[in-house]
Amino acid sequence: MLSHDVYFTLKDKSDDAKRALVAACKKYLSDHPGTVWFSAGVLAGEFERDVNDRAFDVALLIVFKDKAAHDAYQESPKHEKFIEEFGDVWESVRVFDSWLDAVSHGDMDVKAASTAKVPIPRLPDAAASFAGMIEGEVIAQTDGGIVVAVKKVAKVWESNKAGDPESLVGTQVLVVAPTDNKRHAARVSRFLRLLKVGEKVSLDVAHKGEGEALSLLELTEEQRERVKQD
Repeated sequence: MLSHDVYFTLKDKSDDAKRALVAACKKYLSDHPGTVWFSAGVLAGEFERDVNDRAFDVALLIVFKDKAAHDAYQESPKHEKFIEEFGDVWESVRVFDSWLDAVSHGDMDVKAASTAKVPIPRLPDAAASFAGMIEGEVIAQTDGGIVVAVKKVAKVWESNKAGDPESLVGTQVLVVAPTDNKRHAARVSRFLRLLKVGEKVSLDVAHKGEGEALSLLELTEEQRERVKQD
């Protein structure tokens, strides 16, 4: 297998610009024939060790089954379209291609973990403006969070305005990091990425009134410690 690692430095350092490039990578560069693995993401700002390279803003990783798949990707119309439409947004781009002599995915099912085809579940109307603690099982990772199969509504907070909190039980919900506090959001996002499919979770969540997602509010002491230890 051949690993194709690409590192972008953008002219516009805004979060919107970075997310737009990640979305473009997914649109034009994923699902090419011969692709074993695809991922794209923004620099994780919470890591500030001396060894962390902070010269890049967005990273792209594609693992191809062989060189022929890589070469076909390079010459594909979608790849050319990506460069044509987004080539002006980056200040520089660096590429590291390597043959994979050692590969391990641990206990992760690569096919099941792919986020490209995970449908976003619809929040029940009666659960709109919910605030409380839910218990359930992680059934998928998505680009922006996790999908949880809700088994129980453990607590309902005073701020809850949902007509029927129990309508969440037996449904699947999208859980994402909040957007109103960047530092807290980074910590919550890190925790969400640590969760594995099949893991049992208890989550303090609230529906902010827009969209289908529930925002993960406060991490428990155990959850905060997990983020620190990773």
